[in-house]
Amino acid sequence: MMLRTFLPKPEQRFAAVGAALGAVVSAAWLATETVFLEQPTNHWDVSAMLAAGAVPFLLGGSFYRWRYSRRLEHELRAARRAERRLRHEVHRDKLTGLANRAALEADIRQALCAEGPTFERNALLLLDLDRFKAINDTMGHDAGDRLLTLFGARLRRAFSGEATVYRLGGDEFVLTAGGASSQAEAEMLAARVKALFEAPFDLGEAQVASGCSIGIAFVERTDTATGEVLKRADLALYEAKAVSGNSHAFHSEILTHAAQRRVEAERDVARGLENSEFFLEFLPIAGAAGGAIRAFEALLRWQHPLRGVIGEQAFIEPSEQSPGTRSLGYWTLKAACTEAERWPSPTGLTVAPFAPQLKERDFVEQVKQCLGEAGLPAGRLTIEVTGDFSTEDLALIADNLKGLRALGVRIALGGGAGSSLPLNLIAELQPDQVTIDLAAIRATHGSERSVALLSCLIKTGQVLRLAIAVRGIEKESEMDCAQASGAVEVRGPWIAPVLTDVTALLKAGAAMELQRSA
Repeated sequence: MMLRTFLPKPEQRFAAVGAALGAVVSAAWLATETVFLEQPTNHWDVSAMLAAGAVPFLLGGSFYRWRYSRRLEHELRAARRAERRLRHEVHRDKLTGLANRAALEADIRQALCAEGPTFERNALLLLDLDRFKAINDTMGHDAGDRLLTLFGARLRRAFSGEATVYRLGGDEFVLTAGGASSQAEAEMLAARVKALFEAPFDLGEAQVASGCSIGIAFVERTDTATGEVLKRADLALYEAKAVSGNSHAFHSEILTHAAQRRVEAERDVARGLENSEFFLEFLPIAGAAGGAIRAFEALLRWQHPLRGVIGEQAFIEPSEQSPGTRSLGYWTLKAACTEAERWPSPTGLTVAPFAPQLKERDFVEQVKQCLGEAGLPAGRLTIEVTGDFSTEDLALIADNLKGLRALGVRIALGGGAGSSLPLNLIAELQPDQVTIDLAAIRATHGSERSVALLSCLIKTGQVLRLAIAVRGIEKESEMDCAQASGAVEVRGPWIAPVLTDVTALLKAGAAMELQRSA
């Protein structure tokens, strides 16, 4: 302990031990000469004295160098092991053990550095699991992690030795194959990936079926960075997600141009919102039996500086997922509630939010805030849900609608675009009312069959004990059918035109005769 106090470094202690050993050796040597050779101490020659004095220093220095070199070797080996471990950790996904995004970027950089005939055009498949969010939300994150691990293991086994599998993060995986340089070869890879979902995944507490969407791009000679390849694959994945589950799509220049148009549309919407170019019009909603105006549907309009006045269908579709569009949806709801508060009670307001709004976790709070700031009673607001939703989205939307019902807001479900009611959504969302879009039925089945199909849909709704409203009435025969079949509400050009100012109509009284538009 004392030695460690005065000589803290191992090399110093080894040097001391070496010097002590050298001193012992020198003393023994001198003693041997004196005792055995009977050489008196005063007759020791100078060379012997110098040698005896130098031995401790030589041994001490040798011990120091030996220990120092051993320590350096040990530290070097430890550093190399740490470097290998760090390199492995940096390039490996901890959950699945697959290569990660850093490894993918390194591999693509290496591929892009190849010149001449050594460059190989590789297929890159970007995979996104279907229903993963629903599994995470309903069964917990442990089940989600197990699903990712099992799927990663299936990918590794299926493509061992012929392709490299990466996990980018979340439920996104990448598959790269040097032997798949054509679209046909890449399509075969995609088919093999989709075949991995034929058997369910055993998550312990339950077995779940899943699928995946696949975006396919190629590593081209003209690429300069990994991001370029992933961006193309992501655009293809976005296209694949628009189709039903377990589907794939290839990147094309059309997708790139469409993405550019979406970006431009998002900028345009944000600019229009900042410059107050949006305004509302209102479509009267009348009771089918007596013709009294019951409510108004808020319709978003844009006074575009170049295109003139356009409806939301002309600009929402390409930019629906943008933050600017969601801000616009909130503005629409708030402006509509503010306007409706001026109407005589109990005149109602119907608003159809954009699809992304319905999936926002704070949507109920947004509606509550708009009602509170406008001073509009919740019972006068109807939220109309339109569009197609995935199973993953329905769970969150259903929770939001339950929250709205707790506030007292009415729920309507837009449907009837074909020749049937959306029974799956009716069961999941439990609306207060179903709105049949007669214009969509007319476009699909023609004017002659639309009236007959309308009658069937309304009667089906009555069997299910659903209140049925009809949107898009253009003819007296359609109005007669709606009344005779038992619809509760009607709206459309034959009832009344779209209005910018509803004051005059409301002053005319609550009851009014149904009027044909000119």
